[in-house]
Amino acid sequence: MNRNEPFPKIIFTDDGWIMATQPPVTAHDLCEKIVGSYADTAGALGWSIGDHEVYQCELESGEHFGASAAELDGTKNSFVHSATPGAEERIAENLQALIAADGGPLTVLAADCRRRGIPFFPRVRMNSHYVIDPAHPGYGSFRRERPDLLIGRPGEVLPQGSLEWAMRTGKDYAFAHVRQYMERVICETFEQFDVDGVELDFMRHPGWFRIEEAQANAYLMTDLLRRVQARLRRREEQSDRRQWLIVRVPPTLPDSLRTGLDVVTWIDEDLVDIVVVGGGFVPFETPVTSFVDAAQGTNCRIYGCIEATRYIDERHLRALASRWYEDGADGVYLYNFYTMPRDWNERIFKELSDPEGMARSDKIHGTDSAGPVSPVEGHSGAFRYASPCTQLPVLLQPGFRGRGPVIKVRIADDIEQALEEDALSQCIVAIRLATEHSTSQDVTAADVAPQVVGPLSEIGRLEVNLNGESLTWEKAVVQVGGWSRQQIAPLFWADYPTYPHLVEQDTTLVEFDVTASSLRHGVNEVEIRVGEKGSGQLTVEGVEITIAYKEQS
Repeated sequence: MNRNEPFPKIIFTDDGWIMATQPPVTAHDLCEKIVGSYADTAGALGWSIGDHEVYQCELESGEHFGASAAELDGTKNSFVHSATPGAEERIAENLQALIAADGGPLTVLAADCRRRGIPFFPRVRMNSHYVIDPAHPGYGSFRRERPDLLIGRPGEVLPQGSLEWAMRTGKDYAFAHVRQYMERVICETFEQFDVDGVELDFMRHPGWFRIEEAQANAYLMTDLLRRVQARLRRREEQSDRRQWLIVRVPPTLPDSLRTGLDVVTWIDEDLVDIVVVGGGFVPFETPVTSFVDAAQGTNCRIYGCIEATRYIDERHLRALASRWYEDGADGVYLYNFYTMPRDWNERIFKELSDPEGMARSDKIHGTDSAGPVSPVEGHSGAFRYASPCTQLPVLLQPGFRGRGPVIKVRIADDIEQALEEDALSQCIVAIRLATEHSTSQDVTAADVAPQVVGPLSEIGRLEVNLNGESLTWEKAVVQVGGWSRQQIAPLFWADYPTYPHLVEQDTTLVEFDVTASSLRHGVNEVEIRVGEKGSGQLTVEGVEITIAYKEQS
């Protein structure tokens, strides 16, 4: 078997949204709305088989969604289904109808992807920390019947809002019974279905052991990987077709190991074929290059991850893809973009799979915020648990005269060459500030003190340096609310197709139009301080650098 066989540069994912739509969902619907959405790309497709050990496909090793619904209460609290009342009944009805008519959704999707030449793999969520009432059918009988196998012990009292409390209902892989159960589920997806491999999604959601035991128990998860990989290779030999073991892991190698995933050993032992880096929540702060370095000299491919609820503006997507290709990554993994229409998927594939083509396309390079460690609840705690600390947010103190915080923004564009070719149109440094205000305004910075409602009215001005050069405050444009940004559509998981839409923001945006010569390829430093006469304090939530190019003839 050729271990150097190519794999698509773009991996699309689908969380099974169609199963919750109004019955009946037919095989034709799956082929048209799921597989058909990617038929005009040359990307790969991963499909989520379910959540919380309740599966929306025809697995024999796991509980079918709705199998225990008769004695349970669908009105009970469920983070997953609360925004779409009745979703659990629709999933159960659609699943049973598809099984009866066509074998089930996994059978249908695998066959249609094979027919269209789309690499297809089931996605297995390795844990779930959604807040779900045990009496709700989405909670699952595995955890309901065996609370002794969970991260939080029965009767244990944990501080509410802590990471331990947030992840208390997740499965604990320290128990052999949990690992054996998951091995059966994982391996059935590729041993019984005509697929191209399987993804073990450790980022939906992170947290597989008790926090204090996680790193010490990493050997147990590695053993599970060895067992799965051995069975996948046997399947590969039997089918004479390449089978890919894909893992999605926390955004840094240290965070992966800290939470119980020895990714370096997985790569060194050739246990995994593709490592997807991060959950896509802090992609600008994700050191993909360290994973690339770890994979040097091996057959392992590295992909960066983008989460649609964080970034959907194509300028952000290009910026991230460009920096990852520059780092030596093999491709891009798109998460939560699953109800985007086929024309969007086709265009995005063409752009993000072509590093040279993106070189003269507009981009927004930026920074991320991981959020607070506490208080957290459910999956928000899990994501924070697996995330590194980030540069932002940062509180600016009035009266501080030392050097202010220096925010580093990396630019993948070749600024020097673009200048030589006179290809640049505009470059903007933007600073996003937390603001409370009563009206939207768009003013020059010279007018800020008398007109702005919120923190800047107390501060008066900011002192901003870009790579050691002072930016002129009087030429800045300050928008106190009322500015817009592209975001994913509300209830995107319930509607098809959906498009990015502009959402009015309530934070303050400070923009400096800068000369391209002030910027550089690589890391750019933006130092921010409160002006000398300022009396208030404010929080910097984001720093971005937009690079816009002239239209090419």
